[in-house]
Amino acid sequence: MRRRRETAGISLTELGVRVHYSKGHLSKIESGQKAPTVQLARLCDAAVDAEGELLRLVADGVVAGASVRELDAVERDGWTLGVTPGGAGFFVPGGEQVPKETEFGMTFGDRATYSGDVTTLAAMFWSRFETARRLGQVAGPAVVLPGVIADTQTLRGVASNASQEDRPVLWRLAARYAEFAGWMTQEAGDDRMALWWTETAVRMAVLGGDHSLSTYALVRQADVALHAADALTTISLARQAQVDERIPARIRGLAAQREAQGHALAGDHAACRRALDLSAELLGAAEARDGTPELGTTHTPDLSVLVGGWCLYDLGLPAEAAEVLDRGVTRFAPDAHRSRARYVTRAALAYGTAGELDRACELMTSVLDHLHLIDSATIRHDLRQLTQVLARRQNHAVAREVRQRLVTVLRMPGGAPAR
Repeated sequence: MRRRRETAGISLTELGVRVHYSKGHLSKIESGQKAPTVQLARLCDAAVDAEGELLRLVADGVVAGASVRELDAVERDGWTLGVTPGGAGFFVPGGEQVPKETEFGMTFGDRATYSGDVTTLAAMFWSRFETARRLGQVAGPAVVLPGVIADTQTLRGVASNASQEDRPVLWRLAARYAEFAGWMTQEAGDDRMALWWTETAVRMAVLGGDHSLSTYALVRQADVALHAADALTTISLARQAQVDERIPARIRGLAAQREAQGHALAGDHAACRRALDLSAELLGAAEARDGTPELGTTHTPDLSVLVGGWCLYDLGLPAEAAEVLDRGVTRFAPDAHRSRARYVTRAALAYGTAGELDRACELMTSVLDHLHLIDSATIRHDLRQLTQVLARRQNHAVAREVRQRLVTVLRMPGGAPAR
């Protein structure tokens, strides 16, 4: 890491600023006094443009079983889910301190056992997983996460105590729950804990013999970087996720989409188009895997078209983006409120930026009643931009009304006041 950093002309202090770790901690990583996590390796890899070299040094060790302590911790350490006297819920990973004066708390460790047919158990938990994903389309993270976390913990305990023959399927199932928990935690606005859940999902998947989730974790990290408007990190992580052709085509296709969105943020039209074309090719060739739910969104029809429209907006082509997105948002299922709101908001933003305020307001009005229910931190980024666009047209009565309603949504718990 030191060699890569110095070659890139980056000081240890600057590296700390880029990856949000202290200079002292990074110094101990470089000197070998501390071992880096997979997540830190990803961040440093992107920061010094190591093209996956740093990540492979860590990730390969996890896959090969070299990081036994981390893998064992997934099985051993207790997790606590509870509520404080004030009524606030909390989740505490193993090893962290439980809030004082806890009203109720339950630790899920190594006590969960199941002696019945694992195939039947897995089928029931897959059904619960699909129900949780549907719930996530109509309700906010505060409603969805407690049940998802509890089910993840239960599966973790059962997997830890299962026979060697039954363990893999249970660990893979737990990994999918953990990955979904990471997505909903990102929607709640906590990127740090979202990435913790993603790393936990990777370790569980490895215990279940599935190494592809390690690559999908790069796609999730790229998504966090994308919503932070970090184009270079988005591109770097997305490219790393496409290197291994043994990884399922769907994961590489989703990675290519993130790369395209990163290029759009950076203003590179040609590279964006190439990545979009590659994504469409890979997703078209993707095959369903053993009947389990697909990774990534399953509630967004014409995903390639909608992502293409998203890219057009970031490339500075709002009129073209609005036309593409407007066609795409008509195909959402009636109950896909979260996914539809995401792209309707982006379409409204494109129309507003292009000066078409009537259509922008019409679209936004169609999802306003759902915004406070789904409580999405990633959608709020576009909502803030839209309020600024509408504020510039004070002589437009409908725009004034819609903007005031958006400001109200943004000031609700989970949102932030619009400027």
